Amino acid sequence: MVQIKFLFAILAVMTIVILTANTAESKDCLSGAFKGPCFAWSRERCRRICMESGRPSGHCSSSMKCWCEQC
Repeated sequence: MVQIKFLFAILAVMTIVILTANTAESKDCLSGAFKGPCFAWSRERCRRICMESGRPSGHCSSSMKCWCEQC
């Protein structure tokens, strides 16, 4: 019984984390000008391209895409 409660608690926390991450990303949009995968070392180029597009900043996601902020 204790294991089921623990599993339920873990699932609840993971759901909250995923929903929060999706909400945070929903204010961002994919950069149409960034070409290729966006790796950690590409973040400055991603940020620069987004700023040139009129966005305040940009970042690389775990799916290797460049996201511009506040779209």
